[in-house]
Amino acid sequence: MPCRRKGAKFEQISEFERGKIIGLREAGLSYRAVAARVQRNSSTIMRVSKQWTDEGRTARKSGSGPRNVTSAPDDRRLVRMAQTDRTASSRQLAAQWSIAIGVSLCASSIQRRLLQRGLRARIPLTQNHRRLRLHWANVHRSWRADWQQVVFSDESRFNWWHHDGRIRVRLYAGERRIPECIIERHSGRTPGVMVWGAIAYHG
Repeated sequence: MPCRRKGAKFEQISEFERGKIIGLREAGLSYRAVAARVQRNSSTIMRVSKQWTDEGRTARKSGSGPRNVTSAPDDRRLVRMAQTDRTASSRQLAAQWSIAIGVSLCASSIQRRLLQRGLRARIPLTQNHRRLRLHWANVHRSWRADWQQVVFSDESRFNWWHHDGRIRVRLYAGERRIPECIIERHSGRTPGVMVWGAIAYHG
């Protein structure tokens, strides 16, 4: 069974992508320019934009979307498989599932099931990350600084390709980084853009 029917009508996009599409459109970009930015076809961009204009929402209607192809026991088994190998990609889990169960399950279905169970793919820490975080926490353990003078910043990379070659690990929200989630950093180059942002007390 295919995971996605052909045609823009059945193309599934995340809420983050929908919000990004609306933001780019309100910034004045054309449908074609937005489609190129988010790597979706123009008809999908038009549909999301029209939904926002006509209905004032980006979320999909309740009950829409693909029907679950796995049962609750299947989902629990899938979670155990993902927890056994934290670095396994959705495609790798799909291959393991096909061998173990004898039933084909596509990578996008596996990703949806794991997200519904709270397992999200995240960039793993390195040993150096752990060392620096512990050092920072120890240094600032008794800090009494004026937090109005503190600026918090972060950066994120947006790739031109769908995959940047880096390994992800699956974690629950707030879960402690266990040793299995600590790996060496990927050093290969892929085309993309790095965005840096900061937030302070006054905005």
